[in-house]
Amino acid sequence: MPLKSFLKSSLIVFALSLKLNAQEYIPNKSLRNNIRIEKWSELKLKTPNKHRTMTGLILKTNQCFDLYTKVAKKLGYPVEEVASMMTFHNVILKENARGKDFSKLEIDNEYQVTKRSFLESGKEKSWSTEQLQNKYDRLLLDAIWIAVINEFSRGHTEETKRLALELLESGNFSKEALVKAKDTRIESRKKDSQDKNSSSKSKPLIEDIILRTVTNYGLNGAYIDNEVSVLFANGEILTNPVGALDELDVMASKNKYPKRWNTWQKKNGIIYVTKSWKGKTYDWKKWFKVRPARGNQKLSGKFNTSDPFGGASVINASTVSFDSSGRFVWKTIKGGDTSWKPKYSRTNEAGTYTIKDYKIILNYNNGRTESFFFGFYPKDDRHFVIGSSHFIPLK
Repeated sequence: MPLKSFLKSSLIVFALSLKLNAQEYIPNKSLRNNIRIEKWSELKLKTPNKHRTMTGLILKTNQCFDLYTKVAKKLGYPVEEVASMMTFHNVILKENARGKDFSKLEIDNEYQVTKRSFLESGKEKSWSTEQLQNKYDRLLLDAIWIAVINEFSRGHTEETKRLALELLESGNFSKEALVKAKDTRIESRKKDSQDKNSSSKSKPLIEDIILRTVTNYGLNGAYIDNEVSVLFANGEILTNPVGALDELDVMASKNKYPKRWNTWQKKNGIIYVTKSWKGKTYDWKKWFKVRPARGNQKLSGKFNTSDPFGGASVINASTVSFDSSGRFVWKTIKGGDTSWKPKYSRTNEAGTYTIKDYKIILNYNNGRTESFFFGFYPKDDRHFVIGSSHFIPLK
């Protein structure tokens, strides 16, 4: 195992003879994987650039938890015991925050305090295995992350001290956090298990919506494409949204389109996007703001898209006609024939529309209703996006 300093700190933590009567959990591998991916997306933005690649390699898989597991097993200490995890977390962070290793007496005292907090509180005794894992897997990752950076920094440095202190000040480290760390997230998950409409469908605040021109590669070589990205205030970014943003189910979207979700930060007008699934950070220097509709804005004319629209009602329609009275009709043009007269009375391809802010609602004549993301290009109201399809005036 390459992390010598990690072993140095953690071996002492677990070299304790006292057994605790505390909660335990056997980690669910799938949940652990999701927690690690989410946590690394958060930690990556804080990782010093010079250590980011190597740290990412270690936290890339669930094997990073072996750094904790192997030590615990070697010393015969219960791997699944949350009190041991909490002690491990506390010692690693405190050592780096003060820039000095703990003595045996200090570590033993930390362990006793942790044990007492669990026994006196009793709060987590009613928690489910998933709730416990959601809390303590994250705390283990905090400690592993600090230990990894410590190793690559060749010991305690001002950098590791700052990072450890940030975790301390975030609330994960206080005495109350021994039983309350990430309480809001856990309580939200607990409520969600009882009510499908709670946390899993909560929507983060939107900070900006932007448009970029990108170069992609296909069977016929390179081609230019445009893509929309939604920048959320929590540091997450969603590329090419399809559905209406006010109806966005974040967890469902992440499960269905994991590669569309990444993290971002902006410095001096440049947006830095980290794609955890690639292990790379990109700098977006040229981008434009996508404009929302004004009030109950209407469109008028025929519009075409090179990436056919794929709603549930109409599949692969390449052309749409709107009129100023609020009607629309889809058309799939074949053989290059663009001379068609819109028939707004059609049952399955036509109906009425409403556009408001970044949302378009399509009410079909057959009774079906669909809603999608909508946004105008910066230049005018004749170029726009519906779902992930980009439309231009039909010539």
